[in-house]
Parts: sequence; C-alpha cells; structure tokens
Amino acid sequence: MRYRVQRTYELTGRGPAALGWLEDGEIPFSASTLQVEGTATVVRIRSREMHSSSTEDGELLGIFLHPEDADLVTAGTVLVGPTD
Repeated sequence: MRYRVQRTYELTGRGPAALGWLEDGEIPFSASTLQVEGTATVVRIRSREMHSSSTEDGELLGIFLHPEDADLVTAGTVLVGPTD
C-alpha cells in the first residue's frame, strides 16, 4: 500500500484530514495505522473516505487523522502499511 499526501487540512466538526492519491494497493477498512515511508513513524487514522476520482496518479482518497498525529503528515508525505 502506498498513499501520497497531496494536502492536509482541518475539517470543522471532523478534525484533521489528508487528501491524496492511493498509488498502490488499498487501505483495508480495518486498518487503524499507517507508517511514514522510510521511517518507523506510525500515524493513527480514524477513518477513510473514497472519492470518485481515479487517474493515472491513482485513486483519490481522504483519510481522517488522529489529532495527536496530524503534525506528522504534510503535503508530500508518503504513507505505507498498514502496520496493524
């Protein structure tokens, strides 16, 4: 699984989120953590949202991040996993 973050933002009432491209594989609905590529840094995710866009870059996917882990993810971050 490989997810490249395009941007991060705060969604009122839902918390921190990331929007990016699922370049390879899939994030299982049971996944609760992902890992920052090339590091041992684990990022907790609260939920995911599929979007209807699919391009040569991959499937557009939004994920909601655990508030304490939101600062670990910025535009350009690549998440892999899941770790659980």
